[in-house]
Amino acid sequence: MFTAIGLSIGLLLTGILLSNLYSRALTRSIDEIAVRQSDSLIARLLVEDSEGLDNLPSIDPRYTTPSSGWYWQIVDSSGSIASVSASAFGVILPTLEIDFNAENKRRGNLQDEDGNRLRVFERKLFVGETDYVVITVTADWDEVANEVASFQSQAITVLLVIGVFLAGLCALVARISLGPLLRLSSEVEAIRTGAHAKIEGEFPREILPVKLEINALLDVNDKILERAKNQVGDLAHGLKTPIAVMRNELTGQKLEVAEQQLDKMQSIVSRYLDRAQLAARTAARGKKTDVRVAMERIVSVMNKLFQNKSVSLVVDPDFNHSFRGDAEDLDELVGNVVDNAMKWAKSKAVVELRHLNDEQLQIIVEDDGLGLSSSQQKRVFERGRRLDEQVQGSGLGLGIVNELITVYGGDIELGTAQIGGLRVCMTLPAVTGT
Repeated sequence: MFTAIGLSIGLLLTGILLSNLYSRALTRSIDEIAVRQSDSLIARLLVEDSEGLDNLPSIDPRYTTPSSGWYWQIVDSSGSIASVSASAFGVILPTLEIDFNAENKRRGNLQDEDGNRLRVFERKLFVGETDYVVITVTADWDEVANEVASFQSQAITVLLVIGVFLAGLCALVARISLGPLLRLSSEVEAIRTGAHAKIEGEFPREILPVKLEINALLDVNDKILERAKNQVGDLAHGLKTPIAVMRNELTGQKLEVAEQQLDKMQSIVSRYLDRAQLAARTAARGKKTDVRVAMERIVSVMNKLFQNKSVSLVVDPDFNHSFRGDAEDLDELVGNVVDNAMKWAKSKAVVELRHLNDEQLQIIVEDDGLGLSSSQQKRVFERGRRLDEQVQGSGLGLGIVNELITVYGGDIELGTAQIGGLRVCMTLPAVTGT
């Protein structure tokens, strides 16, 4: 685009410059004709007597064509016309109102009585101590202007054709030269969205090193993630045994306090082990999950588990998204939320799939239960927090959901459902298509 704009400006300036140069060249040409005509008249004046002034020559045929705009005349010091060109009979020539220069010359542009523009050149020639004659030579300035306009029109047409050709050539060169870069950009986008795990396809030798370096970097990143996951897992498993031994060997009055601290240590180790595993899973590239299929499967399972209640699936008409992540993670996310909804629902729950934008989707789960107050909604994400001990469960469900969604860069919001109970809205990364 910027190349086309720059090319257009350059060609426009070129057209203006060429027109200006052509106009100056024409002006110099007619000025030279006027000077030669005045020189010819002066030469004949110096050798002719007064009776021969009626037959002074014209060097250009246009000075013999009536009303051509190419005139000359000689006026003596008394203001009487001594001689005039054949083209000027019946024409009153305009007179310049500026002073003669040091060479007794002056020139300018005027209009005659008919409104025609003339280029006027005048010279004063002294033929005695006080007597002089003024030689006036004109040229048709409208003719020059028409010539310039014609040249400008032709130049613009030619430059326009050249501009279109050069623009097409630039577009072709850009497409050929930048095509591989655009394909490389598409491959990188495919990796980001989870469509591919590495850059695929053939590339020119100039871009091939970039492809190889990016793929090598992705391989190194995979190895680093795998090593980090293994190290965290080794650390967690290594701590589990000493903690278990310490718990078995503890005796005395402070046994209860020590066991509380050991439980806290065990919880911390489990939490960070879970997070490391989640981070390793979500960093995996090239994974996407068909959300509609996964939701239909979860809904079918829940309807079988809770036969006295029902859960239904509602899908937006324009929903055409896949979850950018692992299928097991999606099952764990939605499965925990739907299971929780079915436990608390009076008779039914609803799962809704919504299109948010090209990179995000929403899964909304509602039930017709009692719902949660604002304070309860804030506490329900705490790991191990159970708001009602009468309902079977570990209390880890929504805490795991919240952590997993955070790792994926998504969001979860709680509210009041339209059917009366709890509303859970999960915003997740997505890729268009299934």
